Amino acid sequence: MEQLITAFGIDVKLIIIQILNFGILLGLLGYFLYKPILSMLATREEKIAQGMKDAEDAAQAKASADEEKKGILSAAHKDAEEVGAKAKTYADEKATVIAADAQTKAESIIKNAEAKSEDIKEQARKDSEAEIAKLAVLAAEKVLKTN
Repeated sequence: MEQLITAFGIDVKLIIIQILNFGILLGLLGYFLYKPILSMLATREEKIAQGMKDAEDAAQAKASADEEKKGILSAAHKDAEEVGAKAKTYADEKATVIAADAQTKAESIIKNAEAKSEDIKEQARKDSEAEIAKLAVLAAEKVLKTN
């Protein structure tokens, strides 16, 4: 079995090192890219929730003003609608920006991963070709020795 492994040029240490390197790379990407993106999205989500809470508070203030004074109701109602519309417009704009940023970052990460994948495949192909060439030379030497 060991002769078969050596004949094909399989280096267990190299495979283990590559697995460790991949694990380290995965951990670093998670730490430096995934976690900051998640925290940034959580912060923006909190801002949006605060905006929605502020809009609800404005609606409650409008309701209490309705009970206190009928005369101020019309002006307060118009102001509350404007604030609500602005808050909704602002929240919609921010949500669109957040989604676009997340999509762009996701596409960038995917492109980087695909490029790295292609590099790894190309390197593996080159290594395989080198190993095949070695094996062909060894087989030719063996045939020539037997002849």
